[in-house]
Amino acid sequence: MELFRTMLLSELRNILRERMTVLMLFMPLAMGVVIRVLIEREIVEGDVLGVLAVVCALLAGFMYGALAGFSLLDDRDDQVLLSIGISPYPLWAYVWFKVGFSFLLAIGAGVALIALSGAVPMGTGDMVLVSIASAAQVPIVAFLVNAFATNKVEGFVTMKATGFLLLFPIGGYFFLDAKEWLFAIAPGHWAAKAVQRS
Repeated sequence: MELFRTMLLSELRNILRERMTVLMLFMPLAMGVVIRVLIEREIVEGDVLGVLAVVCALLAGFMYGALAGFSLLDDRDDQVLLSIGISPYPLWAYVWFKVGFSFLLAIGAGVALIALSGAVPMGTGDMVLVSIASAAQVPIVAFLVNAFATNKVEGFVTMKATGFLLLFPIGGYFFLDAKEWLFAIAPGHWAAKAVQRS
């Protein structure tokens, strides 16, 4: 239990020590407030509102996946992964702890984003389920960022490139027939469809 608490505090310090990761931490919540203002002022309505609802469902999972990816990149730069590799604690457990931590943050932020935005009229249980489906993007984005980047600059470019994964669920929003299965390869597809059907 002491090891878990130490790792949790270390991960929080790691996230809060840089402005970019702090911005990534709070970006989905800020987006929720912006979307709420756009809806209340009736700037957004109709199909655009539907697309914004899908974006609300997808954004937290993607952003927190990138956050986990940057956290792992930090550890690689600081030689933390090398140090853990020679310790009795398994490296895979450390990596999955970081990804799992971001996964849980993504669920909480997803619920907050959907609730704050007001773009999707659904109950709390449905918000949690959609947020869990969206959080499935966390490991994929985190590992993609780390597979193709060796430092934070490359990580940022890779994160931007993995943004194409968000295009599939948004594209699938416009289809309700068999064509929607062409877009099902993206991890956020099911979260987007759950929002569309609500």
